[in-house]
Amino acid sequence: MLPRRLLVCAILPIACLASGCNDRDLGECNLGSLEGDEDGLPGPKAFDLVYNSIDGRPMFEGQALVQASCGNGSFCHAPSAVGAGRIGVPAGLDFDVQLACTDPSVDPTCANLQPCEGAGAQSPYCERLERLQSNRDTTASWGGDIMNEIRDGTMPPGAAGEQVQNDTPWIRPNLTELPRLDTKEGRDIVRNWLACGAPVVARTEIAPTPQNELAPCQSLEDEVCVYSGPQGDLPDPTWSSIYWSLIFTQCVTCHGPANSNLNSDDPNPANPLETGTIPGGASPQGFAALDLTGSDPADTSNWPSESHGALVDVPASAAGACEGPGVINVIPTDGPGSLMIQKMRAEQTCGREMPLGSGTQTISNAVIAVVEQWINAGAPND
Repeated sequence: MLPRRLLVCAILPIACLASGCNDRDLGECNLGSLEGDEDGLPGPKAFDLVYNSIDGRPMFEGQALVQASCGNGSFCHAPSAVGAGRIGVPAGLDFDVQLACTDPSVDPTCANLQPCEGAGAQSPYCERLERLQSNRDTTASWGGDIMNEIRDGTMPPGAAGEQVQNDTPWIRPNLTELPRLDTKEGRDIVRNWLACGAPVVARTEIAPTPQNELAPCQSLEDEVCVYSGPQGDLPDPTWSSIYWSLIFTQCVTCHGPANSNLNSDDPNPANPLETGTIPGGASPQGFAALDLTGSDPADTSNWPSESHGALVDVPASAAGACEGPGVINVIPTDGPGSLMIQKMRAEQTCGREMPLGSGTQTISNAVIAVVEQWINAGAPND
């Protein structure tokens, strides 16, 4: 449970607090899930927590659904999305509610954080915190319209929405999976979250002990800070394991072709994710620079083995921003020199970080270490 003190985190608009959070289009607000603050309303609670199954990153349920469905920090309603990456979304209509900072072991700019006053106001964290608050305010102010679009099935927008949907599972404390936005339960969660003013978890740190997981951590600016949830199982240092746990879920969205299989069952019995959604098509530029799929867009059976040859010991493509002497995607036995590792750590000298976000590392160091172990072992196609 989050303590009552986190209610003073400037995450609910004054109008919501004054009116009881009752919007004509959104209905009643059920805050709930705060110790001693169960209001008795049935249904989802605005402060119910989930954590990302790969890195343990926590969010409120509605926050996670909107973040995963509205661009995931890279497309559509993301501030970093430009041009075709916005897929028709007007500039400034940003619903990106990703965390402002994670543990310093993942993002070094989150080390030694200071209050946002004086010189500290110019720190990366304070700038991200201000952007998060602005995006949260935009999301809350458009709440009724957002919900009407979701109910009408026009947001996320059909195939384009599926292309940018992040299908990495979010896990509840009871170990059940958060439903997708296109389910009734998912829509109910977002409706209540919007009715409550779109509260956000702003910062996380890796829990010092298992007992601290999803418990509050120290707030600096009245922001909500929650310790990360359990870290997901790490992949094995083999290409097939890395592919299914990381490449397919995080990279193929951009480095895969647009196809007609976004809403159909994947016929591949060997796909360990057991998902009916085949990602791809979100970035034609990304696909032109690097294809991380296989010859059959409808069957993922051979995607790991067939994509290996496009990545290992291959120079960066002229279609991307990293073409040049010695720039190799994966250099067998040289993890630190491989562009793939540099981009995962957001320390590349060309192009952008991978996966796309806001210029910072988004994959945990533990996962990157496994990828680097595979590369240092010669990057075999195993």
